[in-house]
Amino acid sequence: MQDGKRIAIIGSGAAGMAALWALHKHSPHQVHLYEAAPRLGGHINTVEFKRESDAVNVDTGFIVLNNSTYPNFLNFLNTINVPTTPSEMSFSVSRYSESGPFEWAGSSLRNLFAQGRNLFSPNMWRMVFDMVRFNHFAPDLLRLPDEDNTISIGEYLEKEGYSAFFRDNYLIPLTASTWSTSPEKCDLQFPAVTLIRFLYNHNLLNTLGRGLEWLSVVNGAKSYVEAVMADFPNEQVFLNRPVVSVTNDPASGMVSVTTAEDIATYDHVIIATPAPQALSLISTSATATEKSILSAFETTTNTAVLHSDESLLPQNKRVWSTWNYLSNGSADQVCVTYNMNRAVGASHAKYGSVLVTMNPMFMPDERTIQGVYEYEHPLFTPAAVKAQTMLPHIQGTRGISYAGAWTMYGFHEDAFTSAFGVVKDLGANLPFPVANSRLKGGFVLEVTWLEYVFKLILQGMQCLVVILMGNALRQGGKQKAR
Repeated sequence: MQDGKRIAIIGSGAAGMAALWALHKHSPHQVHLYEAAPRLGGHINTVEFKRESDAVNVDTGFIVLNNSTYPNFLNFLNTINVPTTPSEMSFSVSRYSESGPFEWAGSSLRNLFAQGRNLFSPNMWRMVFDMVRFNHFAPDLLRLPDEDNTISIGEYLEKEGYSAFFRDNYLIPLTASTWSTSPEKCDLQFPAVTLIRFLYNHNLLNTLGRGLEWLSVVNGAKSYVEAVMADFPNEQVFLNRPVVSVTNDPASGMVSVTTAEDIATYDHVIIATPAPQALSLISTSATATEKSILSAFETTTNTAVLHSDESLLPQNKRVWSTWNYLSNGSADQVCVTYNMNRAVGASHAKYGSVLVTMNPMFMPDERTIQGVYEYEHPLFTPAAVKAQTMLPHIQGTRGISYAGAWTMYGFHEDAFTSAFGVVKDLGANLPFPVANSRLKGGFVLEVTWLEYVFKLILQGMQCLVVILMGNALRQGGKQKAR
């Protein structure tokens, strides 16, 4: 094993925590951690929700994981003996207009048609048909090499003839909720292959099969931060210490970290911040390649409110789900209410409704608000997805590495996977193999004869739908002409 080095980590979110734990516990290196905020954790933000004399820990940033697509994070939790508990995962959509709300939930067929009038809605049945069609045909994109997959979601839906009703009431709400991205940007910009690969990985393109087992961290995600920091030297943690710049000395190969208080020199620096912040930190000495790659990444700011105001849940209680997408027609923000009674099992009888709303359409009753928090989330565009493939060209060069969820899909697992990749290159010997939790383009999806026949039937049904819609449009045109 190589001799110990002085390594700085900038940022104490999921990637920073993963890198710190791996280097502190499984390498000879001495680690120093810089954090601009007064607390550690970033999106790992567990707070108390209080009701009278009772309180329950609630996560307001990172909330849930699953037993299939979070292998590295789960191995980490198991290694440090931080337990998880089963969590419910369900999704609903509520769209409000002058004609009243349109609401559905995906937890059951009964809740899909929770509004009885939707049983007689051609648009609703078309959406259901398109959901099935999308689940079976969208994975075809994953058989193509990544370089042939530059089409956006909006372009893909239009090209394949999906209905606007399906787009606006299923896929765009699901995408916007998952990535905390405005519906408008999801529609126009989000790379189709990135979304479809994610949905495939998370078993969300499985019409009839079982979903994944979803989990939450017992007592909140802060439990693992506390476990990581339990034996880490306090003198090597710098809270409330924003880093001003990171510069490399070409002659010595050393890297300087500048704050308002001092300048410290390290053998290597891991920047575990959002990409725009990383670029800002190295800007005075960044190479043209670093600027070109990192400038392709953007972030969006989202506000999370911890409260108990049920007016930010669907009007129909049968539709209440773990994730509740709400829209009043505005395309410039995403509003999602996470029902923490379902997500972490907080007793409704004991605590009442425990809710976290991201970007509320209107502020909850101020008497119900227990906290307001801001989070930066990566914004995925074709340019960002392309830049992800270029990151190896700047990783580890000039004594600087980059880690964060933005390097992959934007989730907790991705932060850990990217951090573990960086620290392995620095000589960390992890107690478990690092899994490649991201499926690559160009892999082969098995198509059974039954799936092939079913897809032929769907194609035939789609042709029939197109013919019927064409006839309806022609009939409508004739009636108007009269």
